[in-house]
Amino acid sequence: MHTAVPFILLAASLPLLAEVKFRPQEIQANFGVVYAVTTADVNKDGKSDVVAINGTTLAWWENPTWTKHVILEGVTKKDNVCFSPQDIDGDGKLDFALGADWQPTNTTGGGSLQWVSNAGKVTPLGEEPTLHRMRWGDIDGDGKNELVVVPLHGRGTKAPNWEGDGARILVLTPPANPSTEKWLQETVDDTLHIVHNFIIHDGEIWAAAKEGVFAFKKYQTGSWSKRQLGEGEPGEIKLGRVNRIRRLATVEPWHGNKIVVYTEPTVPYDPQSKTLMRPLPQPGRMWEREVIETDLVQAHALGWGDFDGDGSDELAAGWRNNGRVKDYGIVLYKRAPDGKWAKQTVDNGVAVEDLAVEDLNGDGKPEIIAGGRATSNIRIYWNETKPSWQRHIITTGFSNFTANAADFTGDGKPDVISGDLTGREIYLFAAPDWKRITLHKGISLIHGEAMDVDGDGDLDYVGAQYSPGILFWLERPANPLTDAWPYHEVDHSGRGGVHGIHGLYPCDVDRDGTVDIIANSGQPTGAFPNSIAWFRLTRGVPGKGKSPAKPPVWQRNVFAQGDAPGLSHYMGCGDVNKDGLPDIAAGAKVANGGNWFAWWEQPKPVKGASGLRWIRHDIATGQEGATNIHISDLNKDGNPDFFATRGHGKGAVWYEAPNWTPHEIDPGIVGPHSLVLGDIDGDGDIDAATCAKDSGVAALYLNNGAGRFERRYLHEDQSAYDIRMIDMDGDSDLDLLIAGQEQQNVVWLENPRKP
Repeated sequence: MHTAVPFILLAASLPLLAEVKFRPQEIQANFGVVYAVTTADVNKDGKSDVVAINGTTLAWWENPTWTKHVILEGVTKKDNVCFSPQDIDGDGKLDFALGADWQPTNTTGGGSLQWVSNAGKVTPLGEEPTLHRMRWGDIDGDGKNELVVVPLHGRGTKAPNWEGDGARILVLTPPANPSTEKWLQETVDDTLHIVHNFIIHDGEIWAAAKEGVFAFKKYQTGSWSKRQLGEGEPGEIKLGRVNRIRRLATVEPWHGNKIVVYTEPTVPYDPQSKTLMRPLPQPGRMWEREVIETDLVQAHALGWGDFDGDGSDELAAGWRNNGRVKDYGIVLYKRAPDGKWAKQTVDNGVAVEDLAVEDLNGDGKPEIIAGGRATSNIRIYWNETKPSWQRHIITTGFSNFTANAADFTGDGKPDVISGDLTGREIYLFAAPDWKRITLHKGISLIHGEAMDVDGDGDLDYVGAQYSPGILFWLERPANPLTDAWPYHEVDHSGRGGVHGIHGLYPCDVDRDGTVDIIANSGQPTGAFPNSIAWFRLTRGVPGKGKSPAKPPVWQRNVFAQGDAPGLSHYMGCGDVNKDGLPDIAAGAKVANGGNWFAWWEQPKPVKGASGLRWIRHDIATGQEGATNIHISDLNKDGNPDFFATRGHGKGAVWYEAPNWTPHEIDPGIVGPHSLVLGDIDGDGDIDAATCAKDSGVAALYLNNGAGRFERRYLHEDQSAYDIRMIDMDGDSDLDLLIAGQEQQNVVWLENPRKP
């Protein structure tokens, strides 16, 4: 069911969103200036090691003991300034490109380039004055990495303005024999100045320079395009994602005090169209510039990572202050749903010259590795954050519109049934290891519920297909993990049944003690166009002794015949007018006849009469993309209210009885195509949760008991078509089960509240 009944009320409350916690470990002291640090699996044991350089040394620290191994020492001209790992000679061992002879003000000499084998052999490749940064990446799309090197300044330029020739962005291609043959060198661009850093993304070179942020792309013809992404005077540059949207972080100006985030312009989501896992970019538009910090002194390193496990990256920034005073360290920035950035200090023990972000212990949480300039040290910041709502993946790999959790196998643990919409198969995922078992083929499952249909005391499965409309149930066999689940048809549009079943809702409509099923007939064609029906279940009776089993009987009752146009979606059930009879509510999503929320009043029974008319009452019209609605007393005034979402539009709203006064709760959420109500924080009132297929956020709305809801976004990279509240882990609180739709996963979010 979509309304989770609070079976245990607890005094404990939900914690606030996860605090990001790090534990520092210093793996190297007195190393000198740590010009660059990164991670790589140097010894090919499957673990990421730490690699760093100082002015004279290239070394690595072995995971997990962090034993230091020196690859190169005192061979290159001081100072080593940049390096990048790559198996250059193809022997299966990791080598390194290395930039040395760092002379930041000498624009006519210095800047040696070489590559260093795993064994420490040095092969010179040439010189580029003020050579400063390098990275490997597949620039030409041939499946092989090229080496991109960038000097800080153009040749012959002078302080303080460094005007004149621009810095040469170079691409070097390793030959078959990189030790003896000449490397092909190509100039990408020479128009930018003070190119302090760059990244490689999707085969493009994105450079941060005095003139702004620029992207360079190589065409198959061999020519290069250049486009500006952002204004400003950036130095450092790193790319991350927050709520699915790409964001560039920079330090401005170079060695400066500002942290600036550039947000990619994207096409607004269209929740009436196909769900997109990533928003479409708007090419040709500049990225929006936002200054989020102005008080750092010589900021010099950046790194994005999802440190708190909520699906969005946070930004780590390090500053060095040249060690003149002990004002240096690492801070973390997190963007809230309202667009504001929060700041958290991680540590003040490293005057950060460089940092890297990597999961070093395989727990799925990234660490920060920082190297110091004045402090001459290397520290790992172990991520010991406990996600406020930890996401557990049940399955991936297929589009699904519904997921139900219940003890389908009789072992006391909740199993999950979902379906491959395009593959037309229905699966059981048996707890605790989520082993997949195919239950049925030939159905595109859009919705389902767990019910004991045949009266044998175990749970069967009732499901639906949208078009052609099919309502069916799968009978749980004696051995649910090995035996076939018999398929039973309840209704079929090809045989005079409902058509366009988008939602199912279990409810004892006739108050006979047996749960029935409500199903819509949302299509404007078929035997019951633009209608909603409820199917009365007379539960089966198992055979006993000489008495044969009685099969279940379903009776179709179309109560909103032709009265629900506009592609109705999901239903809710409850006694709206407090006459003791369950009423039914629904929403419809399209402008032609829809965009409404309404409820149908069940007529009082009259002895000897049948086919009594249900009366429709509009709750709200003009509700673009209306889909989900449930009935509950949300403000504890004794009157049933409505909570609704516009799953093919925007927003979550509740309508207060008796006049259905609207209270917008989350007007900006796009495509909240799922809804569940229940007391998820154990405080005795009704909360709500949704997961938006377009915004990609799992949202929780905590009720204070008076109908005032606090919004919390639990995960910011998860789509859904269906959401349920159920205790998935047996700890007596309600978790959230999500059918991931086009994200092709089924997941559950673990409630952090503990009894």
